[in-house]
Order: sequence, then C-alpha cells, then structure tokens
Amino acid sequence: MIELKELNIAGETSKALKISEKSVRAVLELTESGCTIPFIARYRKEMTGNLDEVKVAETIDFAEKISNLDKRKRAILKSLEETGNYTDELGHSVAGAADMTTLEDIYAPFKPGRKTKADKAVEAGLQPFAEYIMLNDPTEAVMNEKAKAFVCDAYPDASAVKEGVKEIIAQKIADNAEIRAVVRKSTECGTVVSKVKRGKKESGTLYSDYFDFRESAQKITPHRIMALSRAEKEEILNLSIEPAASAEELSKKAESMFFAKRSPFFEECSAYAVSSRILGSLETETFSKLRDLAIEASLDLFHKNLEQILLMPPFGEKAVIGIDPGIRTGCKAALLDEHGNFVESMLLNLHLDKNEAKKLEKWIEKYNVKGIAVGSGTFGREAHEILKSFFGRTLVVASVSEDGASIYSASAVAREEFPDLDLTVRGAISIGRRFQDPLSELVKIPPESLGVGQYQHDIPAKKLSERLKRTVEWAVNRVGANLNTASPYLLAYISGLDSKKSAEIAAYRQGGRRFKNIEELRNIKGIGAKSFEQCAGFLRIFGGDEILDSTGVHPESYDLVKDTAKKCGILLEDLVKNPEIIDKNQKLKELLPPSVIEELKKRGLDPREKFEQVEFSEEVRTISDLKEGMILHGIVSNITDFGAFVDIGIKEKGLLHISEIADKFIRHPSECLKLGQKVTVRIKNIDIERKRISLSMKDL
Repeated sequence: MIELKELNIAGETSKALKISEKSVRAVLELTESGCTIPFIARYRKEMTGNLDEVKVAETIDFAEKISNLDKRKRAILKSLEETGNYTDELGHSVAGAADMTTLEDIYAPFKPGRKTKADKAVEAGLQPFAEYIMLNDPTEAVMNEKAKAFVCDAYPDASAVKEGVKEIIAQKIADNAEIRAVVRKSTECGTVVSKVKRGKKESGTLYSDYFDFRESAQKITPHRIMALSRAEKEEILNLSIEPAASAEELSKKAESMFFAKRSPFFEECSAYAVSSRILGSLETETFSKLRDLAIEASLDLFHKNLEQILLMPPFGEKAVIGIDPGIRTGCKAALLDEHGNFVESMLLNLHLDKNEAKKLEKWIEKYNVKGIAVGSGTFGREAHEILKSFFGRTLVVASVSEDGASIYSASAVAREEFPDLDLTVRGAISIGRRFQDPLSELVKIPPESLGVGQYQHDIPAKKLSERLKRTVEWAVNRVGANLNTASPYLLAYISGLDSKKSAEIAAYRQGGRRFKNIEELRNIKGIGAKSFEQCAGFLRIFGGDEILDSTGVHPESYDLVKDTAKKCGILLEDLVKNPEIIDKNQKLKELLPPSVIEELKKRGLDPREKFEQVEFSEEVRTISDLKEGMILHGIVSNITDFGAFVDIGIKEKGLLHISEIADKFIRHPSECLKLGQKVTVRIKNIDIERKRISLSMKDL
C-alpha cells in the first residue's frame, strides 16, 4: 500500500497563508504548549514575527484543517485495504486529493454500508451482465436474449433485468470522480433560482424580493444566500440551481467520458445517472458550500461588530443612575456607585407626571452622580427628554441601547448577582453598568442577543458560540482587567483564566482584601505556572507594591526593565509614568525589546476611545415626525454586508444602504463605518406601513 509522506503542517500552512514558516512553527509550538491566542499575539511577537490575533487564529485553524485532511486520507487508505478495494491507482488518487470534497468523491464507491438500487442488483447477480454490456455494447435483441439468463425473483423478466443493469451502470457513472468534477463545475457556475411557493405570497411578503429571483451562483452575496435559506426553511420559497450546461449536454459529456463508444442504452444510462444520481446531490452540495461561505461571512461580520460594541467608549468610574423605561409599570431607576455596585432603586411614573424626575435629586447630590443612562426601549425617548430637561445642564443624560438587557435580567447570572431584586430593577442596573463600562457588562449577555449580527439565528449554534467566545476573549484581553475590581464574569475571559479561577479570585477579594502585587496571584487555587504566565500580563494592579503591575509589561520582563532603567540611570517610576523618555534615549531603545517598549508607552491605560455624547433631534420622536430630506444626527447600531442601521433617536432604526454611504464605490460598509460611530444622515425615504426608513450620507 502507498505510504503517505509525513505532513509538513508548518510548511503547507506557510505556503497557503503566505506567512513565514518560522512564524507558523512558533505559533503551532506555542499553542501546543498551552498558550492562548491573546497571549501569543501580545507577548510572543518577537517569536511570531508580529502576527496579530487574526493571523494567529487563522494559522491555528488552517493547520487543523490540513491535519484533519491528512488524518482522513490515512483512515480511507486503511479502510480500502481492509475491504480489499485498494489499488495503487486508487491510493495515488487518495494521496493527491487537494480537499475533503475531492477525497470523499474518490472514496464514495467504496464506502461500507451504502445500500442502493445498484447494490440490490449486484446482490441479485446482475453484475456480470452489466460488465458484459459495458464491454460488448450488444444490440437490443442480443441484450434481451442474454437477459433471460439473469431472471430471478427480484427481477422476474428481461425488462426488469435491464433496469437492474441500468442501475448498476448509472451508479458507476455517478461514482466516477472525473465526471462528478465536470458536473460540479457546471453546477457551481450555474444560476441560483428561487420561486415563491403556491399560496405563500401573503405570508411571505418579507421575502417578496425573492419571489422570482435569479442570480449567478458565483456572484450571489452571502446575505442573499442567508435570506434565501431562511425563506426555504420557513417554506416560503423553492430553491434550485440551474447548471451552466443543460442536463442533456452534461449526460452526453458523461457518456463520452465513461464509454468507449456511443449507443442508445449507454445514452439512457448516462442521462439517468446525471439526472437522478449526480445533479441532485451536487445541487445540494453547491448550496451547502454557498451556505458555508455565507455563514463564514456572517461570522466575520458578527466578529467585527461584536468587537466594536464591546470596545465602545466607557463613561468611566463615576456614579450613575440607570433607567429602565416603561409606561405600564413606570420607569425603574437604579443607583450605582462609581464601581458599578448597586445602591438602591426607585419607581418613577414619568408618563403620568414629569416632576417625578425630581425624586432623583437626592441621589444626585448625596452620591455625586455624574450621568443618567436611559434604556432605548419603549418610552425610552420620552424618558430621555424629560430627564434631560431637568438634569441635562449639569449631568450627562445618555440614551443607551438595551439590546439584551431583558435577557440578562432573567438570566442565572442576574439571579446570582441580585436574587432579591425585580427583573426591571436588574434591567436598570444592567443599563447603568453598560453605560459605565460596556465591556464589563456585555460579557454577561449572550452575544447573539446584542442585535449586532447578520442572520445570527441561522448560524449553527456551536459555530456561533465558538467564534463569539473567541471574539469576547480578544476584546477583554485587549483592554485588560483591574485585578482588584473586575467582576468574575470579566476575569473569566482573561487569557489563562476560567470561571472557576475567576470565582477563586473574587472569593480572595471578599471583605475588602486586595492584591498588592501580581505575584500574590500564584496563591490562588487553580493558578499554576502556566495559568500565571498566560494571565499575568493582562491584569492590572494600581497603587500596589510593584509599579510595573499597573502596565501591560509581562512579569517575565520586569527584571529586564528594572536592570535597563538602572543601566541608563533612570528611575523606574519615571520610566513608567513618562515613557516618552524612551524616544530620547537610544540606549533604552537598544536594550528593551519593541514589545516591551510598546507596553510601556501604553501606560497600562484603557485603549478605548473617550466617551462622547450624541444629541438627537428634539423635533423627531416617532417615525411620523420624519420628512424626506431631513438632516439628522445618529449612531451606527449595526453593520451588515448590504449596509448599516442607524439609531436616529426613535424606535425604528434607519437603513443606510451600501450605495448611500459614500460618494465613491465601496465594497463593504465597514470601509467607512464602525459601530457606535456618530454620523449625519439625510432621510431619503419613509415607509410608514412597513416601518422602514431609508437614509443617505451622500453629499453630506
């Protein structure tokens, strides 16, 4: 049996991703030793050639992909040998397969457990007759005469025998990898077609654009594939793919590839194989590939959007009031101190009496409140305006997205934090906290509930969960966490930590106990040498025994920094507080690695932008107040492949189509926009009935 060469994973990955083999090997070795992606990207830059999180993850994922292909090849070769189907020609085909699709095509005829009509014909003894026909191409009369010798219970007459033989030959044609490749190419280059199902026009109006739709399979956009897939699942549309070549052309091609000469029976077998054995399965396969690509595109978009929303500017460590607005049950207000700790709550019936807002004055004065965060849900705009009219001159009164707040309120996390509080009070706390620090609060909410994706509910749950967990980890580790104040929910996402270790850290801090230096972290149950290595650089201690603990410099480099400062005659405190001196000192630049210099220059500060308030138009409160041509300020609340949704201060979000974002051609909205960005837009069109608002940024 052919021996597969030992797979050079690093070399193959390097070639495919155009990353140096040295960098790839470093990433794979570090991963093998238990290093996390954030740690590798931040603290092993010299080893990886400055690969960022995206490239590190891409390297790991691709290496796993080709490793799985190699394992599958070995398993198939073993199976072929064990079943007596192995030949050197087949072995070389398996070894040379470039991807899983090609590999499975080669293996398809020999897969154990396949039971087809052809198998039944073979079991009935028709195989010799099929081989005779393929070799001799007999006339119809001869075929009928020889068929009599194969008549049996399963095939009681000559006509039935010929049908059985046709099944055997058609199966051989369908199992031919080269023929499948030709039909596959025609299908992949074909046209995606959708038609509305009978009687579904009224219930499927949401998908009216696709009731009679055609588009090239090679050009169709991911968001359209996701929309079509959802409509098919909801039984609104029928989907199909018309191959680039007709079924007749494909069957003739199959006949010429499989048979040495042509005959009516061979033509019949080929047509049957293409129509009933190949086209349907390859149409399904092509749709599956398109969906996989669309899912990956959706995941990429979700990753970018989620990362941006998690890294939105925090209001900061200031006392705030969170408001969960409502009419039927009133507005619940929650007072939070500067660390986000819940103090007390009250009910404000602002819908009945605006002066109820004055109840907040005692809180504002007593606790030095600096901001009021009002949820963006029902009655949110009205409550925001009322509170702003009372306190807008002295406090920041902000409208805060409450996507996911209700999910948090009813979650096990919320019940654990506030077992004795009402759901709406928990919601007000969440709104206030996400205003103070979006990242710390949003890590408690399932990312798919934050309203920043594209068809996220159509993405396989496991894929979505894995990708979003990675995104949250990157965001959290980019910001870092204060070891003495960060919640266990935030700490759980820090490189090298998990829910158990973060719970132990929280338990250590009970009763006001504080970490004085990062080395004390080694005393926490579950944190061994590897965990400490992975997490220490992402944690901060301010006002402790070790000034370097307040920076992003990893403890493994502390001695180097201290020795270098001493050699250069610089006080360590001056170096940490005024890292600009590095640019003026050539010796410092020579002795300190670039990654350490980079962390010193960051001063351990939060890398997120500073908070800025957005003012919505006071003239616009509902969609009915809008007029075409109006110029308004808004905030980008979601980005999709086809455009961006903008919050203009009312319940309905406006759509900024990709063609209306810039005066030049752009391939994707993310080229010009990001989540939370403040934009000026013009009302282009209003559809009151469908509650749709079209916006434009052109010429603004």
